[in-house]
Amino acid sequence: MQYPTPSLGNKFTIISLLNAILNKITGTAACTINLNGIPDYFLRVRTALINSFSYKRDETALTTTQASEDGDTGKYGLGHRHIQALLYFISLTISFISTGHIGVTIVAMSIPENNTETNSSALTWDLDEDVTHDKVGFLDVYQSYDWPKSTQEIIQASYFLGVVVLMFPVGLLGQRFGGKVVLQLALGVNGITSFVVPWCVAWGDWIAFSVIRFIQGCVLSGIYPGINILITHWFPVAERNSLSSFIYAGTGIGSMLAFLLGGILADSRFGWPSTFWVIGIACCIACILVTIFAATTPNDHRYITEAEKIYIARDQVEEVITKPNLPWEKIITSVPLWATIIAHVGNSIGFFFFFMQGPSYMFGVLNFDIMASGVLVALPYLGSCISALAFGNLSDYLTNRKIITIKMARILFNSIACFIPAICLVIITFTTSSALAVVLFVISSTANSGHHTGWMVNYMDLSPNYCGLLMSIGNALANIFAVLLPIIVSAAVTDVVTLLLA
Repeated sequence: MQYPTPSLGNKFTIISLLNAILNKITGTAACTINLNGIPDYFLRVRTALINSFSYKRDETALTTTQASEDGDTGKYGLGHRHIQALLYFISLTISFISTGHIGVTIVAMSIPENNTETNSSALTWDLDEDVTHDKVGFLDVYQSYDWPKSTQEIIQASYFLGVVVLMFPVGLLGQRFGGKVVLQLALGVNGITSFVVPWCVAWGDWIAFSVIRFIQGCVLSGIYPGINILITHWFPVAERNSLSSFIYAGTGIGSMLAFLLGGILADSRFGWPSTFWVIGIACCIACILVTIFAATTPNDHRYITEAEKIYIARDQVEEVITKPNLPWEKIITSVPLWATIIAHVGNSIGFFFFFMQGPSYMFGVLNFDIMASGVLVALPYLGSCISALAFGNLSDYLTNRKIITIKMARILFNSIACFIPAICLVIITFTTSSALAVVLFVISSTANSGHHTGWMVNYMDLSPNYCGLLMSIGNALANIFAVLLPIIVSAAVTDVVTLLLA
């Protein structure tokens, strides 16, 4: 079958000219430059690396005729689709590190330099005691800022405002040109902007910080839609739950690493600026990996075997072969879609609340220092990573063996993801025990990962052709509440340290 692929246009004349010059000099085509500008020896290295992960198998073992006659779901073992899954996992993990560390880092950035009575551990970067923000220069990035809680919430809300503004256009971009382009744009721009944050904040204070977070929200808004588009092209239905859960486990691992890195690096001798530098470099490396190893569809991959293509395509013949004009009327009037979006929005509100307010709660209410706050906030996401993989494999097991239907699996895991976290958050408001609060956060986050095999994958069930666009709509609506949430918190909580006792 033929997958819809983005048009690359005609070959550039300059590339052909360089190829001719190289061939004339070397007398061979071994060093030709391809359309992407990557020398063949890089491609050969890439091939060797990819092939090292692949099992040898009988290339004629799987055919569409055999599959249709036998009704066999088939097994293909490890292949290039698993390399793609790993790349998407890395991309999602790093994007969530970039998004999540702000909750911890902004606490470190906002500690007044002359405040010696804070419950924070000693900040070890070198600062003169009599230096204030008004006296430092553009290159003096090792400083803290006297930002009130309301200003911190504006900075955090700026990111989600960017997500809302460009979520829908980026979803259309992914539908038109493929998910790989969206990932490259998100990781590349985010890497550069993250690296320059310390200098920009030293120059423009919280306003510059808010602008950068807005830009990052704009480009990272395409991560989920882009990955969903790639999943529909690369993974057969029989493996979609397990591989999708593996990829989406990157949200939990990324969040966990974000809080760990935010706490450890902010408390190190390199200070909070090192968090942005490390994340910026990581994003750029991930962008390079996606550029070299990822492919928009199996047909775009240079080294995938025909047998694996057949295995992937067998369940997708009717799914992604055509893309007619957008059926807006059916989208707007689809009851199952709106049910999915409502579950998406409701589940996301609880996730965003802990994602943004968890570090401040640990630091200001439970009285943990910055490093401890980062570590403790990371614990729930460790549980989320483990349960995401367990839920995904359990869902595949139950549906592939016809124990329950796909619809029932979606309802089951979506209910786990919504009801258990809601109950835990209500109980937390009544407890005065720090240990119990942390345990409830862990249980809440562990159960919340059920949404990976609930409403999230249901977008692909509803419409493989338009799953990226549909998720963009849901994400845009969910992130509207993410923008409003910090504003509501800043209005309700005038002091970070709020008494738990009545």
